Amino acid sequence: MQMESKKKLWRGFALFMAAMMVMTYVSRMVYVSRMPRVKWSCPTSASIRNKITAEGTVEAVGARAVIGLDGLLVEKVCVAAGDRMEAGTVLYEVDMEDLLAQLAELHAQEDAWQRQEQTKRREAAVNTIRAQEDYDTNVIELDRRIAEETKELEELVEDLDTHMFRIPEEDAADEIWIAWADERLRFDRSIAEKERLIEDIQLEKEKMLRQADRAVEDARRAQSAAESGLELGASGISQVRERQERITLLTELSENGGKVAAEHAGDVLEVMIQSGMRMGSDAVLRYADDTASRIFCTVITQDQKPLVHTGDTVQLTFPGSAGEASGMIDSIVQENGSYTVTIRLDPGVAAGCTEGVMELNSTSEIYDFVIPIKALHNDGGNAIYVLEEKEGILGTELSVRSMTVRLLDRNEEYAAIADELLSGDLKVVTESDRELENGTAVKE
Repeated sequence: MQMESKKKLWRGFALFMAAMMVMTYVSRMVYVSRMPRVKWSCPTSASIRNKITAEGTVEAVGARAVIGLDGLLVEKVCVAAGDRMEAGTVLYEVDMEDLLAQLAELHAQEDAWQRQEQTKRREAAVNTIRAQEDYDTNVIELDRRIAEETKELEELVEDLDTHMFRIPEEDAADEIWIAWADERLRFDRSIAEKERLIEDIQLEKEKMLRQADRAVEDARRAQSAAESGLELGASGISQVRERQERITLLTELSENGGKVAAEHAGDVLEVMIQSGMRMGSDAVLRYADDTASRIFCTVITQDQKPLVHTGDTVQLTFPGSAGEASGMIDSIVQENGSYTVTIRLDPGVAAGCTEGVMELNSTSEIYDFVIPIKALHNDGGNAIYVLEEKEGILGTELSVRSMTVRLLDRNEEYAAIADELLSGDLKVVTESDRELENGTAVKE
């Protein structure tokens, strides 16, 4: 009976222990099943590659202008901003009736001026002939007077010589000597007066000839000026030339039916005229010449700025065009919290395009600690979870510890971090099937 009681006691104890073992196993299974399952990796040394894509616009540099035909009436505008034009493309047409009326008026003005100039030239030629005739007449008349007076002087000298041979005898009466001396004195006076007269005539001749010579020179100068139109002055000559140039221009335009065509191929940027308006002397159209250079402009964010630098090489594509190009960043300008990036394109690149896309591949330096971007979590800043061993219910267990790190660089897949406590054998949690907290026990 006593043996039977002991057996029952041991059997009950065994059942209790078995139940305890089952309960312990079940509780451990429940504990383990509630642990977050994680994956981890160790930091590696690597570079961070970033790809920046930004849409932008293509703008012309040094756009050309088509100057309006001052005073002409626009009948039709044939292009609009954004249009493509080739050399010979009709840009606009002028009113032919208005054009011909202005041309007729200009021809009338030119004809009247030509007649007036012909009259001036004829009068100037006549004045030149008359001045020369007056000069010749004065020369003949003065030479004649000088010759007459010279002849009379010669006769007086001869008479004086004859008188000197008729000297009275030494014993002649005083009255005879006085008469002879008086006659000689008369001859001397007459000769001196005649010489002064001839000298005065010669001086008069020189003066009159200078005046006549100036008159001839002035007449010839006036004739030359009349023939060349110099008497109009700078302002008058400029007006005549402008009229003649406009006649030539309007004549050519009328022969083309009033159509104004493009001289170069390019893209129309702006049109400043419309049908029915009368043009001034300002530009009526602006366009980008195909041979001119263009710039590509885009905007990047402040986060992208550290990855973009002046001098970086980028790839450019242009929607709607098969053309691609590489370029170098010329400038980066901060504006209102963002940055405007400018790239100068080679001549001929992006002709006909107004939009483009910039792609920039940036490779950083080699960082010591690079982890998957999904390993980062925010806990008041950039932080990671690292695996550590600790004693727990199951003995030695794995748990996570949150560690704040300094972010050096990142892209969509990886991040470069820095911290004085990091080491290459650190196990960084990259994935977890449940929310983690600092100190949470986990399983692999």
